Parts: sequence; structure tokens; C-alpha cells
Amino acid sequence: MRTLINLSAEDSGASALLELKDVDITAEVIKCIQDKEYPHADYACGVLANLSKPKQCCQKVFESLDRGPVKLEGLVYILCQMNYNTKGAKLHLLAPCITNFSQLADGRRQMMDRNSLMIQRLIPFMEYKESKGRRFSIIAAIHNCCFEKENHSWLMGEDIDIVPRLVLPLAGPDVYTVEENDSLPVDLQYLGDDKEREPDPEIRKLLLEALMQMCITRNGREKMRSQNIYLILKEHHTWETDRRCIMLNEDLVNLIIRTEEEIGVEDLSTVEVSSDLSRKFLESDREYLAGDLSDIKEITEDVAKD
Repeated sequence: MRTLINLSAEDSGASALLELKDVDITAEVIKCIQDKEYPHADYACGVLANLSKPKQCCQKVFESLDRGPVKLEGLVYILCQMNYNTKGAKLHLLAPCITNFSQLADGRRQMMDRNSLMIQRLIPFMEYKESKGRRFSIIAAIHNCCFEKENHSWLMGEDIDIVPRLVLPLAGPDVYTVEENDSLPVDLQYLGDDKEREPDPEIRKLLLEALMQMCITRNGREKMRSQNIYLILKEHHTWETDRRCIMLNEDLVNLIIRTEEEIGVEDLSTVEVSSDLSRKFLESDREYLAGDLSDIKEITEDVAKD
């Protein structure tokens, strides 16, 4: 298994393993993960994560998974069963596999199937403290699902109620008046003195980006106003030190506090931005991000990739 991890760590190795004629490497690895008594299941999860990481490989792995008896829903079920493996394997590396599949349209469609309960199973791990890797991967998968605009009403509705779930990791032990607490969703009310904000800036960035996606439509913006999410974001902004997160927070607050008449568009994804304006916005973001960071080159490259 460790040899397979090393082979699949490079894109060329992953592609070669998936091209094997005599064995379906994906199916064999999934069998190992599914076996509750397999002692090396963590390594098997690592192989599957590596195989599904390259874009050109992920679709092949997903198609093989979909042909088998376990499927994506089965992997999510295994991941969410604590102590599933009786030999001590934690299966944390199964989480990035779910993230990889969420980059595919078919993967997101299955994750948000109304009868699968996959999103509902994953949500509790957004606050999972025992493994930052598992927490990051689950939030990344849900973040990817938030880009499916046609599912926003369901994600924000009673079945999922995703907005408070995305906001909770950004909340701290902040003190509000009784009226302010009552205006918040129940899960965000009267948080204890021991409530800690998400310590990883990359995870906070994913959460803020997901919230921004939920503000794409007027219905989403009005829903977030009705839940008074601004209160949490305001306190988070005061606490935040990562300039990328500060910028996202400010952009998000700007959409929430403005009136719909000021915004003037029902669906922000339909707005066309000229290439000249796009370059100006990108340059403005670069200057902002470089304002208080030591490694300007690294951040500039990250923004350019985004």
C-alpha cells in the first residue's frame, strides 16, 4: 500500500495505475477501505486520494466508483462512522477523496441528491477538532457544492440551513444584547465563553467564499439579512488578521448591508465585467493583499491563480 501511495503521488503514476488492463485499481482500493478489518485502510484512503487528485484522473476514478457497489454515498457513510475500522484506522484521508469528487459536476449532483443525506452527514465535521485535514476537506467539499446556484434554495432551506453552519466556525465568544441574540439563528445564539473561531485562515477563506456564493442571488442575500448574519461577520472582521479573509469579509458585508435597489441586479452571476475592469479589480486586490504581508510574491501568485 505504501508503494502504491508513492506511485500514485505523481500525476503520471496515478494515470499509469488507472490504465492497468488486468485490474481496476480503484475498485480494489475501495474494497480495502470498505473492509472493516483491513489494518492498512488508512494507506488505501491515501491511494484513493492520490488517484482522484489530478483532474484528468478524477473522472475515471469516479466512474469506476459509480460502477461498483459502494458508490460515493457509501464512501461518505464510511467516513462519517466513527471507529468504522476495527483495526484502528482513522480513515481521515477519505475526506480529501470526497473533496476531489466534489470538483466534478456528477459528484456535486450526487452529494446534493435529496434522498442521500450526504450533506447532512458531512456538516457535523465542519467543526471537527481532532483532524484539521478532515475538517478542511469537508468544508472544501461543501464549499464546492455552494457554487451550484440551482441548489441554493435547498441548501438555505430547513433541510440543510447551510448559512448558520458556514458562519458558526467564524463566530467567537462575542457578547450580544438579548434582542441581537434573538435575531440570530438558534445555532448562533448565546455561544459560550469557550467558543473559539476557526484557527486556520485557509478554512476561514473557504467559509467566506461559500457565504459569498450564497449571496449571488437576491433570495440568498435577503435570507442572510433575515438571519442577521452581519452581527457575526462584524465581530469576525474585528478579530481577523489574514488580509485575504478581511477582504472577503468586507465584500460579503458590502452585499448584505446594501439595499437591493443599490445592488440593482437579481443575480450577480449574470453581470458581465469587461476585461479592463477585471484587470483593475485584480490589481486592486493584489495591492490590498500585499499591504501587510511579508511574502508579496506568494500572495500575488495565489491571487493570479484564483
